[in-house]
Amino acid sequence: MVKALAARLGVELVPIDTDEDGLVPAALAAAGPVRALYVQPTLHNPLGTTMPVRRREELAAVVARLDLPVIEDGIYTFLRDDVRPFAAFAPDRTVFADSLSKRVAPGLTAGFLVTPPAWTARLASSVRSGGWAASRFAVEAATRWIVTGTLAEVEAAKRRDAAARAAVVAEKLPGLRGDPASYHRWWELPERWRAELFTAAAARRGIALSPAAAFAVLPGHAPNAVRLAVSAPPVETLAAALDVLAGLASGSPDDLLAD
Repeated sequence: MVKALAARLGVELVPIDTDEDGLVPAALAAAGPVRALYVQPTLHNPLGTTMPVRRREELAAVVARLDLPVIEDGIYTFLRDDVRPFAAFAPDRTVFADSLSKRVAPGLTAGFLVTPPAWTARLASSVRSGGWAASRFAVEAATRWIVTGTLAEVEAAKRRDAAARAAVVAEKLPGLRGDPASYHRWWELPERWRAELFTAAAARRGIALSPAAAFAVLPGHAPNAVRLAVSAPPVETLAAALDVLAGLASGSPDDLLAD
């Protein structure tokens, strides 16, 4: 979605290296001239990582030195309510963006921005001019669910659900990269498999995966990995699908000739 939106707006994306703790501040500093930073420090999609406090502090120091505005995507933060947003480390230069579409349901297209006070009027004008206003129903439903505590109950239920799914993933595919609270896992495949071929083989078995190239700014330089999205199927179906994937990965692409 970020790639598509950037293309629509004519924004050139610059890839920044990441590691197991998220975006690497030194890589940002060495990236050359950039005008803004987009970051998803909590439960990154597709990597499933959460940036620790020390890394957030280091990144805040770098963006301050470079005088960069920051857009923080907080759409999955409800699954880690124990983590302070990056905006808390760089409040004067970070716009925190969130939505209820993941917290409640995809059809509830009500989102919000938390902005530095000096930027609020300008950003509000941009939202209005872009025609990105939420529907009246979405706003009223969101307000009611927030006020009545329904939203908090749904979020708590989803955290329990994510924990149950994490236990299944850990059992079936141990060692996958990602925060246990995440609905996504990043799977670096064995060398004998290529991500696109593995994705196609999984699809033939009724399992949808996303190859790394779908997310990479430079698809030709994408790692040999796939993203697993584990939130949708029933837990029993998820467990069965992971068994199939584990068996597929343990084999060879040559085995596909026998299918």
